[in-house]
Amino acid sequence: MVSIIIPTFNRARLLVQAVESVLTQTFADYEIIVADDGSTDETRAALAGFAQLLQFRYLYQPNGGRSTARNLGIANARGQWLLFLDSDDVLLPDALAQLHGAAVEHPTAGMVVGQTQFTDHRLRLQRTLTPRLAPDTPYPALIACEFFLLPGAFIVRRDVLTEVGMFDPAVEPAEDFDFALRVALRSSVVAVQAPVVQHRMHDSNTSPAKVYRGANKVARKHLALVAAAVELPAAIRRLSKAEWMRRLANNYYELGQNLPALVHYLRLLRHAPARIVDFKIQRQILACLVPARVRARIKPSRLPLTEWSGRA
Repeated sequence: MVSIIIPTFNRARLLVQAVESVLTQTFADYEIIVADDGSTDETRAALAGFAQLLQFRYLYQPNGGRSTARNLGIANARGQWLLFLDSDDVLLPDALAQLHGAAVEHPTAGMVVGQTQFTDHRLRLQRTLTPRLAPDTPYPALIACEFFLLPGAFIVRRDVLTEVGMFDPAVEPAEDFDFALRVALRSSVVAVQAPVVQHRMHDSNTSPAKVYRGANKVARKHLALVAAAVELPAAIRRLSKAEWMRRLANNYYELGQNLPALVHYLRLLRHAPARIVDFKIQRQILACLVPARVRARIKPSRLPLTEWSGRA
């Protein structure tokens, strides 16, 4: 069985679409758990039509954040595999069949991930994100690449959580980034080259600045995890540390914080001296010497200037 856990807060209309996308799956062995994080809108009433379904359960908690809502769902799940679907996203009809089928074919895998379709608020396709796994260095490669282990795109074997733990509220809004990478650090990941989820882009998505700051919390947490993972080969630990330094540096750069960005680019070179010849690293180091507001006039950042005053 696959347990689909849907955390939600005041998204009644979109939530109904998310639930309906599960009910139209071609794979039948699943349960739906909606974990309501203290909604004050018509969420409960909107779900009334699903209440008689045997595979549907509604759980409520006082508002505590989406990590605790997901953890509530995990604690009540009965499935061997778990899928976390955001309440504003939808599964494609063959998602569970694709993901569970690959899990059966690879019984030692701890996680199976498929493609994510990014859409506008009307679910019109904008682009597709394809998972790219490096067989020899999966964890460091996941740090380095565009992150594709997004909620709804993967299933995780429940017994893996005994070792890696559940979602960490302390690193929100990047708790999904942290969780998926902790799974990848401790188990194998298999990719399915088929779209499984539509990720809806709209005005209430988390802002880039908050994502960068949350990702920096995750980076610092994982640097400690990697240092403690003495069972990993030394080369993997060294490469992982270098990739986390690069991600920290890039995040600080995007936040307009030149000094910490420069410090972490230099730390990256300490862990991976050969990257001194990498033109992209050279360019970023030089760019850190240019004031952020001057950079913004030359090449606009992904963040508005008003976001640059925050600390990560």
